[in-house]
Amino acid sequence: MPCTITLKTIPGHKTRFGMTLALMGKSLDRKTIEVGSSVNDIRSAVADFGKSVHQAHPEESFYISVSFAKGCRKPYGYDAAQKRHELGQETYMKMEELERCPATS
Repeated sequence: MPCTITLKTIPGHKTRFGMTLALMGKSLDRKTIEVGSSVNDIRSAVADFGKSVHQAHPEESFYISVSFAKGCRKPYGYDAAQKRHELGQETYMKMEELERCPATS
C-alpha cells in the first residue's frame, strides 16, 4: 500500500563525535511525495531528493529528514534501516572543519 512521505533538508555537519543539526535552520527544500510500501522505495526517494537538492546547492551540507503522513504506516524494517544509517539521509553532510584554539596552538 503506497504511503505519503515528506522529505526535508536540515542544515548540519558531521563531526568526529557524530553529527550536528541546526533544527531551527533554514531548509533548502521540502517535498511531499507518494512512495511504495518498502524501505527500498523510501531509500530511492531519499537518494533522488538528495541528488536534486545537492545539484541546486552543491556547497551546502544537509541531512534529509523523512516524515510520514498521518495514517501512513512505516514499512517493515524502516526503523532498523534508519538506525543503521542505511537510508542515505546523511549522504550530503560534510565533515565540519574544527578551528584550532589559539591558546593551545
